[in-house]
Amino acid sequence: MKYRIDIDGLRTIAVALVILNHAGFSTFSGGFVGVDVFFVISGFLITAIIFPQITQKTFSITNFLSRRIKRLMPVLLFVIFITTIVFSLIMLPEDLMRFYRSIIWVVLYGANFFFWKAYGGYFDGGSQEAPLLHTWSLAVEEQYYLIWPLMLVCSVKLLGGKVTTYLSLALFVFAIVFSQWGTEITIGAAYYLLPTRFFELLMGSCLALFWHKLPKLSTLTGHVISLIGLALIISSALMLSDHSPFPGYNALYPTLGTALLIYSAGGIVNNILSYKPIVYTGNISYSLYLWHWPVLVLLRYTAIELTLPIQIFAILLTYILSVLSYRYIEQPLRHIKVTSFGSVARTMYLIPAALLISIALLGISSNGYPSRFSPEVIKMDNALNSFASKSREGCHAAFRNSEDLPNKKCFFGEDKEPQGRFFIFGDSHANHLVPFFTIIAKDAHYTGQDYTLDRCLPVMDLNWGSNLHMAKKCRQRNNIAQQYIEQQTFDYVVMAASWPHFTSQRIFTNEPVTNTQTKKALIKAKLGSTLEVIIRSGAVPIVIEDTPTLLGKSPKCPLKKELFNSALQCDIKRIDNIMFNEILAELKLGFPSLIIMKPHTLYCQGASCSMSLKGLPLYRDDDHLNENGAKLLAEEYLTQIGNPFM
Repeated sequence: MKYRIDIDGLRTIAVALVILNHAGFSTFSGGFVGVDVFFVISGFLITAIIFPQITQKTFSITNFLSRRIKRLMPVLLFVIFITTIVFSLIMLPEDLMRFYRSIIWVVLYGANFFFWKAYGGYFDGGSQEAPLLHTWSLAVEEQYYLIWPLMLVCSVKLLGGKVTTYLSLALFVFAIVFSQWGTEITIGAAYYLLPTRFFELLMGSCLALFWHKLPKLSTLTGHVISLIGLALIISSALMLSDHSPFPGYNALYPTLGTALLIYSAGGIVNNILSYKPIVYTGNISYSLYLWHWPVLVLLRYTAIELTLPIQIFAILLTYILSVLSYRYIEQPLRHIKVTSFGSVARTMYLIPAALLISIALLGISSNGYPSRFSPEVIKMDNALNSFASKSREGCHAAFRNSEDLPNKKCFFGEDKEPQGRFFIFGDSHANHLVPFFTIIAKDAHYTGQDYTLDRCLPVMDLNWGSNLHMAKKCRQRNNIAQQYIEQQTFDYVVMAASWPHFTSQRIFTNEPVTNTQTKKALIKAKLGSTLEVIIRSGAVPIVIEDTPTLLGKSPKCPLKKELFNSALQCDIKRIDNIMFNEILAELKLGFPSLIIMKPHTLYCQGASCSMSLKGLPLYRDDDHLNENGAKLLAEEYLTQIGNPFM
């Protein structure tokens, strides 16, 4: 295949979108699609190179892997090494141990699995301070580089090149549908993992396989197609956001745009992308991608606000580091004369990878070197990393376990001769209050039982979820809860959640409910019916008003104020949930036995709320209390307000 200078220019578009998005330029809210552009380019180039070799029986998997190692590993391992030195000096112990664990997964080609399991969603707050988060996409490509050549070799050998070409197209169509299905039913996994990203790389591969069968474009047609391709990529970057379902069908826009730009060789956009400065930036795009995220995380972690001058500084620093690493690491080692796979693997991958893993294991065994910080800081760090979802594992469920029944192991509080029993259900905002109610239960000599599910509102007979599939799962879960409440003899039933507001878009009938008054009426009616079920069972209903969100501030703000920037403003503004407050006030008139608890009043004065209480951070992410903070909040509740069970 002839060298395509415009494809290097296309890489510039991809990396620019990613960097602008990550640096906080809100105009490019969907700039993460730059990664998808890279996927299509990779699939195209790899297949265009190896498929002719496979059909001509000259393909060598060891030569292929040697080239991949030379191309990818030296600069990646160097960036990891420098990043390790820097963050080992400043990171808090718990964060540092998580970072060290990520190093092991990154060098073993499993970064996407690690970040999925460790952080859940790609855009979740804690993930934005993971220095190697961006390597998830490299893991996806590396996994494709291992799987796809073997698939081609086996298929060509058994079925021939022509059948393989058309089978690849059929697989591409199936992979698109599978990606959409995975995006609808998973939270996080679809974003990170190869099966739901497969069609993006395969789109490039299919383009390469059908390249000589595609019609030749006239000059005018090439210009038009290149403009359409660019428009699809840029419009995706402008219109998508971290709230958009992704990948799935939404990933078709940037990937199709990329395929069209590759196809339209000689088009007006391709000609522009062939200008030397654009091509050079594309040449160093791999280094740009590797460096930009650790630079941005370093700024965020040390509480440096990403103002426009800082954003520009971060981009310039990234560019300088990338030029240096491209010139002195990427290029020399990529063209080194060592050709033996064993020598390449040993010197450019195995030995440096073993060194990094050794550093990581030493740091983990040393518990993140806590002696670097004062006991007060360590206490705050421990609180930040205490999660009820971990300590209550099996009692709080992800959607894949939504049909689990209430578990007898999920009782807490008084375990000998309780004076009463209560049941708590709802979403993760109910789960983060279980430590709170553990203290309340022990004080009242009550036994509690928790039964919570991610993103499931504790309102019976309501379809609530990010899509209709999730909404039906939540409804089924609440049916189980209803039957259980009716079968038991609870004194109280506690409902807690991230309650809906006028702008919520998670309520479904056969389609999303958008009218605000219809939304309010539906929630009020269904919550009223839920209260009737609870009261009819002989229990007293308790509804917990939700805790304020941090509105983008880091839950580590109190710690960062202590360590890095004493001028940090860590108070948060509480925004009233007008719709739900109105619903509660109206339901209270019809259900006088309803108890409404407002734990946030203990750390809020009017519309201003603190992120800590008695020097201890209360939150673990943007809207969840940490376990230690929830317990401290309960102790204050008992002192200032009293026990709701007494």
